[in-house]
Amino acid sequence: MMLRRLLLAVLATVAVAGCSSADEPAATRSPGTAEPTAADVAAAAAATADPAAAQDPAQAAVAVALRATDLPAGWSVQANPLPADADLTANPSLTGICGQTFASEQHRTSKQPVVGLDATGTPQLSSEAIAYDSPAAAGAAVQELVQAFGRCPEDQYTFETGPSAEGLAATSVVFQYRLADGTTQVVLAQARGQVLSVLIGEDPAVTAAAGRAIAARMAALPAEAIGA
Repeated sequence: MMLRRLLLAVLATVAVAGCSSADEPAATRSPGTAEPTAADVAAAAAATADPAAAQDPAQAAVAVALRATDLPAGWSVQANPLPADADLTANPSLTGICGQTFASEQHRTSKQPVVGLDATGTPQLSSEAIAYDSPAAAGAAVQELVQAFGRCPEDQYTFETGPSAEGLAATSVVFQYRLADGTTQVVLAQARGQVLSVLIGEDPAVTAAAGRAIAARMAALPAEAIGA
């Protein structure tokens, strides 16, 4: 159940990224006593980023990253930004799904991991907006994802009819499956030019709605900024 472990690993970072430098929960800090955390800054930047103003793939990835407005009322997001000099080779996005290696991972130039939290603060949706060094690499990532799911262990993955791909980017795939423990998951990936958005959630309707909102921002990205 590699994808299940991947989702849990991403969601587990919320507890770390959501704390201040003194490991004090943000909710308990007094106003004006601490600088915003890197996660707060990243979430704010993504929430206000105008996709039409993106000038390169990195800015485009920020603009299409998951936002609270993509989710049901009362939900929120927790950004998990990487340091500017982070080595992405040590921080996989897709490699490991169903035990497969993704050659496209070598062509990532930046990524924006964000977790969606429900009204109780419980992580429900994991996402990454990824920038690549070429449109071909982003497209290859989608194809490799299809190939990986085609090799999932049949005793661990039972594939089901997933949400409609209507309203998503032209290059997109949607998978829904039930894991051996009975958990249902939806994986939605869509690419345009050098940018790829991947969502992993357990609520098909919520995941699909978020994907359509991201697709709208993706369509607004200037073609020249992302090689589309």
